[in-house]
Parts: sequence; structure tokens; C-alpha cells
Amino acid sequence: MRIPVITGPTATGKTDFVLKLAEYFDIEIISADAYQVFKYMNIGTAKPTKNELDKVKHHLIDILTPDNNYSAGDFFNHAESLIKDILNKGKMPVIVGGTGLYVESLTKGIFKGPSRNEEIRKELNEIACEKGIPFLHKELKKVDPLYASKVSENDLVRIIRALEVYRILNIPFTEAHKLFHKRPEFKYNVYVFYRNRNKLYSLINERVDKMFDVGWIDEVKNLNQLGYDSKYSSFKAIGYTEIENFLKNGGDIDDIKNDIKKKTRRFAKRQFTWFKHMDKTIWIDVDRLDFKDIMKKLITSFEIT
Repeated sequence: MRIPVITGPTATGKTDFVLKLAEYFDIEIISADAYQVFKYMNIGTAKPTKNELDKVKHHLIDILTPDNNYSAGDFFNHAESLIKDILNKGKMPVIVGGTGLYVESLTKGIFKGPSRNEEIRKELNEIACEKGIPFLHKELKKVDPLYASKVSENDLVRIIRALEVYRILNIPFTEAHKLFHKRPEFKYNVYVFYRNRNKLYSLINERVDKMFDVGWIDEVKNLNQLGYDSKYSSFKAIGYTEIENFLKNGGDIDDIKNDIKKKTRRFAKRQFTWFKHMDKTIWIDVDRLDFKDIMKKLITSFEIT
């Protein structure tokens, strides 16, 4: 049996589809969303509502406070463990979410190299602050030109990780990946939901407006009062830092909304590009196919009876 993965850009109807699928099959949902793991961040992450969560069992939602970090490796380990548990209960696990890195890690495997070295990381961060991130990228290029060619010169997280591994193992990150690769235990079929771009952008704009209408500003205010702010990686979720700055410095709320809409549209475009370059995906045009058409594709593919 292959495990179904429902993914694709934001606002393509992934959650709605899977909630309806639960009316026909005994499923449990594993969220593949980088930010829905965090508590108190409900509106801006488009987290399922309490009513939706009550309809079908969800996993990897609200498991951490926003001052924690959560990685693709964490997701891989949690998801594989959950898949085993769900299958052992005689149910079907369905992976749902638009974080491309999580989907790709789950289906292709992850790097199981050395753990974080805070001393090395501190030193590299200090160099980045003093000399700039492009300087570190040039250092990476000297020791691992292949990986450096795949990484933006401003991608501090990946540059530091590659240099950290090089310092620990004294081999290029590219070579370390070959030596320390953990293959996935299960096989998957990845369904990428997509729709007409103009319609998608319109839905994104409407969603952002609705998020503000239902209290997104108050949500960020509450997070700040609890001690969670933009120094934490959870605030990389689009909109949270922008609203935090608005709360601190004021400004035109319509400008803030338009900025968040623009960033979300760009994010959706990057998601589309990511999935386009993944191998062996099954693309689902949600404008053309209705629920039963899509469900038939899943049934045929997974031989569900």
C-alpha cells in the first residue's frame, strides 16, 4: 500500500477535500505544515478549526509552543512513527500540507548526520554578522562547490548547516549526505492540488482579509503578551512579523494587508515551483475535477476497497 500525500500551494482546497474524504474512509490526518505545529498560531497558519479537528483525528498540530524549533527531520521521524501507529489500528494515514520540504523529505528520506554543534553555529553566525552571509557562501563554495551551487548566497540556515557538518566530519556536505542518508520506510503517492493562478491569487486575497476579520491582529497581540515574538523561527510564518511591527510602530493597516497578500501570493508561486520539480507527482486540477473525480484517482491508485 502506498500512503497518500495531499499537497500543493496554499488555498487549493487540500483541507476541505480530506475532511470530506473522512466521510467515506476511516482515515487519520498527519499535517505536513511547518507552522501548524505551534500552539496559539491558529488564524495566520490557516489551522483547521476545532469543529474540523473534531471530525477526524489530526496529528502534528499544536504540539509545540512557538519558542521551539521544528525541522524536516523532526517531521520525518514523527510522521513515520505515526504512520505505523495508524496502520496498526487498521486505519489509513493521509499526509496533508503544503510544506514542500516536509513532503520531499518524507518521500525521499533525510540526512542523518551529526547533530547540531552550538559552538560552531555561534562562530559561523558571528562571521555572518561581521562579514555578511555571502562571505560564508564563498567559504562553502571552497569546500563543497556542488552544494554551494544549489544554495542561495543568502540562505544562512543551509549554509551554516553545510559548514557545520564539514567542520565536524571534515568531508563536504554533499558527500556526507550520501553516507548518512536514511531512506523512507514507506512508499507514497504524492497528489499536488493546483488551480488557475488568477483564481488562486483571488482566493489568497480573500483569505487574508478573512484572517484579519476574525482576529489575526489580536492573535499576534496575544502571542507577544505570552512572550513569543519575531526572535523565534515560528514567526517566519507569513504575516506574524508584519503584524507585530504594526502593533509596535503603527501604520496603515491596508498597507499591511496588501503586503501580506503579496508575500502569500509569492509563497504560493514558490510552492508551485517546488512541487513542479519533484519526481513522480500526480497533479490534480481542482478547478476541473470535483470531489468524486479526485477520490476515484485515490481509490484507483491505492487499490482501496
